[in-house]
Amino acid sequence: MWLIAGVMPWFYMNDMLTAGTDTIRKYSYLVTKMKFPIATIPTFVSISKFIIHLILMAIMIGIFIAMGYPPSIYLLQLPFYMILMFLFFTIWSLFASLLSAMSKDFANLVKSMITAVFWLSGILWNPETIKIGWIKKLLMINPVTFLTNGFRNCFINETWFWEQPKRLLYFVVITILLLVLAIWTYKKLRKEIPDVLN
Repeated sequence: MWLIAGVMPWFYMNDMLTAGTDTIRKYSYLVTKMKFPIATIPTFVSISKFIIHLILMAIMIGIFIAMGYPPSIYLLQLPFYMILMFLFFTIWSLFASLLSAMSKDFANLVKSMITAVFWLSGILWNPETIKIGWIKKLLMINPVTFLTNGFRNCFINETWFWEQPKRLLYFVVITILLLVLAIWTYKKLRKEIPDVLN
């Protein structure tokens, strides 16, 4: 059950890390053929992937109930983690798709790093078992680790998000930094992207 709680959210994260990076290039006809706002393309892709994620979450809750793990009060924080995940990966998708539209090499770099992200994020193993302090702290700064542990906190660990304020703070800071970077990149590249994609 511990493994299921970590793997199910990974499907959405993986989709947004890979497909999210290619959104502008994939929907280039919206940018080149008509004046469609570039910033909205990653958002509607993220929403479509998130709907699939909602279905998977319903299936996961069903699996937990069938295996004798009835929903607890900690499940109330599930929407909180889902919203954080949606926001983070939508922002990531905007940032990464802008760079990917300018260079295919960036998309290839992201795709080559997916396996490393998967294995270093505690999806298949428990990062709490790491004994070396600085490595553990480095892992806990990883947004994928934070979100994966958040889903486990809802289903298995029975921990509220405010019981781990430092981890939440790290996640919020990284998300804000990524947002600032995405906005700056968007302002710099939005006029050039239609020409590059033609």
